[in-house]
Amino acid sequence: MKQDKAKLVWQDQSFLEILCEKVRHMGLPQYVSLANAAEEIPADFTALKDEVRDEKGDYIGPLGGIYTGLKQCVRDGLDGIYTVPVDLPLFERELFERIADAVRKDPQADIVILESSDGRTHPTVGYYRTSVIGAAEELIRAGNYRLMSLIRHPKLRTVSVRTDNAEQDRMLFNVNTPDDYEALVRKTERRPKHIVLQGESGAGKSTLIRKLVKEMQWSVGGYLTRAVINRPKGYREVFMYPASFLCDPGDQDTAASANGRLCGITMNGVKEVHPEVFDLYGTELIRSASGKQRIIMDEIGFMEEKAERFRKAVLSAFDGSIPVLAAIKAGRISTPFLDAVRSHENVRLIELDETNRDAVYEQLRMQYRKEDPQ
Repeated sequence: MKQDKAKLVWQDQSFLEILCEKVRHMGLPQYVSLANAAEEIPADFTALKDEVRDEKGDYIGPLGGIYTGLKQCVRDGLDGIYTVPVDLPLFERELFERIADAVRKDPQADIVILESSDGRTHPTVGYYRTSVIGAAEELIRAGNYRLMSLIRHPKLRTVSVRTDNAEQDRMLFNVNTPDDYEALVRKTERRPKHIVLQGESGAGKSTLIRKLVKEMQWSVGGYLTRAVINRPKGYREVFMYPASFLCDPGDQDTAASANGRLCGITMNGVKEVHPEVFDLYGTELIRSASGKQRIIMDEIGFMEEKAERFRKAVLSAFDGSIPVLAAIKAGRISTPFLDAVRSHENVRLIELDETNRDAVYEQLRMQYRKEDPQ
């Protein structure tokens, strides 16, 4: 790139800021490997100046950074490090979660690295145990600075984990050249970016959406769903109702049952689904959003799996020009429809939990302020 890729800007943030935001709140020590320790980094990260140089005094690349990180792990009493390069701006933390699952299942693995679905290896996205330090020192002394030489070292056990889908492959898009950077920017600017918040029940998806709509004073179309306990034995009736009630100062249970239509019944799982409500009423609510500032979908789930017309309306909204702000079931829940939403090329999927929801709210609030100045 002939410039520091950490300082490249995308969506109003530097690549370094983007990556730090993606990996913080994991409950682990956080490091940034630097050729120059004087560079500015977020306050909640520790700068690690690369300890390794070649005979000319130049930085030797990822092997040196990983070696430096592992030496710090020994000093800090840690078993190893997760690594991600700064030139992966589309990276999401779920890739680390896939790697972490493999680490837990195979405690004898010295290295766990990621492979995309086409079989390409991504050695800089992985987990390296401190057990590889000796092999790394051996390569460095021999002047062999290729990270793949460490991956293939005969004394080490390396495990590869493949991505699950096209969306995870997209997260591994590597910005190596000015053309790569221009392609990233063009792809982003070509269409509005739709935001989909993913998380477990109780993560705060609906609350965050409500706060943003109130803060921005948007006129909104789309739909809301709400489970209301108004049946004996704890059964919950699920109502679909217009998103315009999102900031109603009254009780949302009352708004849902008074203004919505019954689309299902749940209790410890789905007991009954009315797909015709999704197909007729839900589709109408989405398509009638023309002229609104935002389409709200809260939430996209699995009850609509048999509502083909509704599913097409949802995906069509993500193809369209009216920005969408939506909530979706947790990533562990997979159906063809949910996966199609998550992997849609115009969707920015944000993982939400109780540790990052305030930071995500502030980030989106600032983004929308820039897009929709009052």
